[in-house]
Amino acid sequence: MENTVITSKTSAIMAPTKLSNLYASYIDKRQFSSLGSIMWDEFSMHGHYEINGLKNFIAAMQQLENYKSTMHQIMNVNGEWQENSYKGDTYCIASHIFDNEGSLHKLDMGIIYLDVIELRDNKAKFISRDFKLQWQKTVELDELK
Repeated sequence: MENTVITSKTSAIMAPTKLSNLYASYIDKRQFSSLGSIMWDEFSMHGHYEINGLKNFIAAMQQLENYKSTMHQIMNVNGEWQENSYKGDTYCIASHIFDNEGSLHKLDMGIIYLDVIELRDNKAKFISRDFKLQWQKTVELDELK
């Protein structure tokens, strides 16, 4: 599902939103091997985490297997292109469902990603994301469908 080729000015403007949505989808579906289609090999994540290199990032994402499920809600993608580099903010609420002593709980995290996207050979991919945790809350769930 590699569809990040930029073919028009409109596509370039929409690339950050598309990449953020694909990121959320790949993470929630546990399609970690697909992250290479939206991240350059030298991708890094800093902030709450310090991870350098796409391979290391994919390996770190394996920890999400500890959760029954996750749901990343992407909103407020805003930034600017300067030639072949985009810098902007992506707001996200990431929900993580887990079992705690026989009952289901949900960890919600309010995150702002400070994104850098690079355009190379008409392909836009993340080069870095700075993870800024704003808040978190854990609640017990009534049920899971």
